Formats: sequence, C-alpha cells, structure tokens
Amino acid sequence: MHISAPLQTDLRRFRTYKGNSVRDLLRAMRNKKHHYHELPPEVQETLGELPEGFVGYFTSRFPRLLMHTHAALHVCSHERLFQPYYLPPDAKQPAQEPALGAPRHTDQERKTP
Repeated sequence: MHISAPLQTDLRRFRTYKGNSVRDLLRAMRNKKHHYHELPPEVQETLGELPEGFVGYFTSRFPRLLMHTHAALHVCSHERLFQPYYLPPDAKQPAQEPALGAPRHTDQERKTP
C-alpha cells in the first residue's frame, strides 16, 4: 500500500515527490502535519484526524518506517551535527509522557488494587 492519490496530487503541488525516497516521505509527513489545516478537505479526510488518524495512515502503509528512521539516526547520533539532539550517555532520561492513546492514571488510581 502506498500514498493515496489525493495526497500524491497535493504533495506534487509544491515540489517533486519521489515515492521511493525515505527522505521525501519523512518530509511529506512533517509538512502535511505542520500544514494540516491548510490541506484540501479530501486530503484531510484521507489522512484522518490529528494525531491518531494521521499516525495510523502512515504506520499502516509504512509499518517499518519509524523503526528504520530510529535505527538510522541512532547510527548518526555520535556525529557532531546530531549531538545537540541527544542526551549525553551519563545524563538522566527525562520523565516520559504516556504513549499516545494510553490511559492516564492519577496516583490514587495506581494505589487501588
């Protein structure tokens, strides 16, 4: 499964889009999310609502994309250009928010058996 026709048409309105390029796919995801409310209604409908529908659209079509990107960036993490985006090895990890769609629990709910 690939990018739907309405989205392909919209992507090509602004620049060349190569369907076999990970770079172009990531750029498309970033740009369409950033400009979501400016998209034609049929493209918004194709992508689904932000954030769940949008993420689902891309992960259903490219299930390995995020892990591929993570692995590629992990390899580059020691390059000077990318170091500002990574914590030093001895730094503490910041507290993370629950995963998208995960239920949020209060401290009281956690104590209840």
